[in-house]
Amino acid sequence: MNVRDFLDVRVICETGSLRKAATVLGVTQPTLSSRIAHLEDQLGARLFDRSRGQSRPTDLALFIAGRAAVMADEAARLTEETRRLSSGRAGVVRIGASAGLRVIFTDLVATLSSRYPRIGLDLVTVPTHWLADRLMQRKLDLLVCPALDDAPAAIESELLIETEIVVVAHPDHPMCSSPPDTPAGLFEYPIALPVTEQHYIDVIRQDFGVDIENLPGRILCSDPSMLAMIVHRSRHLFTAGPRFFFVPELEAGTLRIIATPVPLRHSLYLHRNRDACPLPAVGLVADVMRETFAAARSSLQAAP
Repeated sequence: MNVRDFLDVRVICETGSLRKAATVLGVTQPTLSSRIAHLEDQLGARLFDRSRGQSRPTDLALFIAGRAAVMADEAARLTEETRRLSSGRAGVVRIGASAGLRVIFTDLVATLSSRYPRIGLDLVTVPTHWLADRLMQRKLDLLVCPALDDAPAAIESELLIETEIVVVAHPDHPMCSSPPDTPAGLFEYPIALPVTEQHYIDVIRQDFGVDIENLPGRILCSDPSMLAMIVHRSRHLFTAGPRFFFVPELEAGTLRIIATPVPLRHSLYLHRNRDACPLPAVGLVADVMRETFAAARSSLQAAP
C-alpha cells in the first residue's frame, strides 16, 4: 500500500464511479480497477460495491477517503512551504496584526522595499483570536499583537514595544482646557473606541467602575484612521490608545493629548509558530520588524 492507493479511494468516493475517477486521475478505467482490486486483496476486504456503473463505498472506503483528504491537504501545504523555503530572499511573507499599526507598518514596508525588493507582504488585520488561529494553522508567518491568552506551546513570543496609553481629542474639546482630575472623570464625555482587548475592558471596569461596553453615546470603530478622523471632527468625543496610533494627527495638530494620566500600558509582541518551516524570507522580515519597532520606541521616548 502507498499514498497513491489511498488517494485513488478518495477520488472514487468523491466522483461516485470508477470511470469518472479514472478521468480525474488521468489513467484508464481498467488500470484504476486493477489498482483497486490489488488494494482490496492486500487489505482482505471489499472497498466498493459496483453496480450499474456506480461504485458505492463501504465504510472502510469512507474511512480511508477521510484520512486521504487529510494527507492531501498536508501534501499541498508541504509543497507550498517547500516552494517558499527554496525561494530564500524572495516570496510573500504573511503578517497578521492588530489594528492601529499604520505608521509603524508604513516604515516597515519602506525599509523592506528598499532592502529586499523581491519580498512581498500580505498584511491581514482581524480580531486577535482569529489571528492566533491562523498562525497555528500556518496560514500566517508572523503575528504582531498584544499578548495571547492561553497561547499554545508552539507559539513563541517576544516583546516589540511597550508604551503608555494616551487620551486624545479635538483641540477645542472641553477636556483640553480643563482635564479631569482622575481617569474616571473622562467618562463624563462620550468615547469613540477601537476594538478593545478584553484585558482593558476588565481593568476599566475593575479600577474605574465603568462598563465601557455599555456606555451611552459610545462609538466603536475597528479602523483607527477613521476613528481619528471621527474624533477630529467632533467637539465632544474623545478616544484613547497608544501614542503611535495618532502620530499623524498629533503632528498636524488636529488632535491633542489630554493631560490626564491613564494607568494603562500597551504592549505588542512578535509571535511565531515554532512548528512552521524556518523560511529565510520570514526571518529577514522579522529582523526588519524588530529594527522598525526599536526606532518607534526611540521616537516615542523622545516625544514630548
